Amino acid sequence: MNMNSKVLVYIWVYIIFQYALADENQLYYVMSSGNDDNSGTTQTNAWRTIQKAASKAIAGSTVYIGPGTYYETITILVQGNLFNGSITFTSLMPDNPAIISGENATVASPDGTLNLIYIENKSYLNIINLELANLKGSECSGVRIVGSGTRIELRNLHIHNILGGGKTGGAMAITVYNKNQEASLSKLIIDNCTLYDCEPAWSEALTLNGNIELFQVTNNRVYNMNNIGIDFIGGESNMGALGARSGQCYYNTVWNIHSSYDSSAAGIYVDGGSDINIGKNEVYNSDAGIEIGAENQGRIASGMVVHENYIHDNDKAGLLFGGYDFERGRVINSTFQNNRLENNDVKNTEAGEIVVSFASNSFVYSNAIKPNIKNIILTVDQIGGLDNVFNRQSYYPNGLNANESNLIFNWGNQQYRGLSAFQNATQQELQASVLSSKAGSIRYPSMLCILPLIITFIASAKAY
Repeated sequence: MNMNSKVLVYIWVYIIFQYALADENQLYYVMSSGNDDNSGTTQTNAWRTIQKAASKAIAGSTVYIGPGTYYETITILVQGNLFNGSITFTSLMPDNPAIISGENATVASPDGTLNLIYIENKSYLNIINLELANLKGSECSGVRIVGSGTRIELRNLHIHNILGGGKTGGAMAITVYNKNQEASLSKLIIDNCTLYDCEPAWSEALTLNGNIELFQVTNNRVYNMNNIGIDFIGGESNMGALGARSGQCYYNTVWNIHSSYDSSAAGIYVDGGSDINIGKNEVYNSDAGIEIGAENQGRIASGMVVHENYIHDNDKAGLLFGGYDFERGRVINSTFQNNRLENNDVKNTEAGEIVVSFASNSFVYSNAIKPNIKNIILTVDQIGGLDNVFNRQSYYPNGLNANESNLIFNWGNQQYRGLSAFQNATQQELQASVLSSKAGSIRYPSMLCILPLIITFIASAKAY
């Protein structure tokens, strides 16, 4: 390369670098007193609608939305990129978030559904610190993300009163769907959002469905929903073979989740997803606690790690795993460890704290379990649930002078009363312990004691 060519390259690099800096520093403003004919680059020349910003903002820029209520259904037509950075939409005043209201909304998104914010095949977007409310439709969402992309972040959103869901759709807080089998939606973050008073009906309040990977769903509060709270789905016939996978669901609090049609809504649910870590969440006062399943025939949910969750005071079981009948899918090669289960099966369905249906090659170990007054620990399906390992649980029998003989284990078609009887008959729980409920708060077993089990499990896991 001669000197002139080198100089030309340096000039182009400098121009690109300066252009990138300009994009990264670009600010836009939307105000209720603005005008879409303005430049949008200062508060005194702000745009009037968020849709204007969602059509014009450039990569690396920030859109500040002033206080007030914006009656819009927004389709985001822009996106950031790797070099210039994400486009951020956020409130100008953090303590007085802008409100996007769906009252009397009629303008549908490109896919025909009704949504306050709609994103399709986009990347590098941040939606932060906004309130989304008061939308009604048979299939609608506060935020709906469709298709492939990467690095979309939803943070500090308040989404509520999304209503009207029915059998053919749902009124969901956050919906994420990707049917594209060639390109995934990756590195999605949903963090510190508050979702409540929605009507997902036959759908879910917060759902990730299809080819979605490397996601984080963390620190959210989900409550007062008429079906499942948080759901990770794979295997539905209209979504393709690839499902939600390789993600994290941590530090969420989910409560008051009650199905409007069958009283079986879990606070956190995996339906055919794989390789998802579900840890340090709290689920209570719901139909069920945390469930790992696979509703579609032939679907396998595998590689799940459910750990250190506090699951308590739910109407039915606290922890459930397996396809729910012979004609559904299965759960395999998963672990359930160091969870705290307390006073579930409030409605005395006789299921107890843990239910296992069609599942195999999975470990349940080192969980702290204090059942309700009936002292039913678990129910395991005779046909599909016996090929799993239970060990090292800490049991806290409930009731005055209760001891290990009060504990009830439903194993296949047999019921065993007392831990000793269960151990002798099944060779399960040989290293379990029984502690007095009077001894204080429930303790988690040490992780050191379960390392041999992990090694054994990895070495002996069968191919399905």
